[in-house]
Amino acid sequence: MSEGDVAKKLTGSTDDWPLKAANTVVGYVDKTKLATTGKALVISRAVVYLLSAALLGLIVGVLLLIFMIRLLASATAELPFISDGEVWLAYYIMAAIFIGAGLLLWRKRGK
Repeated sequence: MSEGDVAKKLTGSTDDWPLKAANTVVGYVDKTKLATTGKALVISRAVVYLLSAALLGLIVGVLLLIFMIRLLASATAELPFISDGEVWLAYYIMAAIFIGAGLLLWRKRGK
């Protein structure tokens, strides 16, 4: 027989008030922790994930731009008026694409 069983028999009480008190205190501490730091943790995780996604997006964008220029340079190298290793026409084509996209976005902007 354990000490708790002996105490229950002596006092005639079946409820364990120290356990209830501890559970109540733990419950209030958990509620307070959730109210004070729960939202901050969610926001900080969201910021970290968004920054990671932005960084990966930037890296993928730069690599895609490099790939497009290399692809255009190899495609335009077959033209008779382009010497080997010259990429000026690929740069002009990419510039035209970006200028066209910029003009399209400029036209659709709100006034």
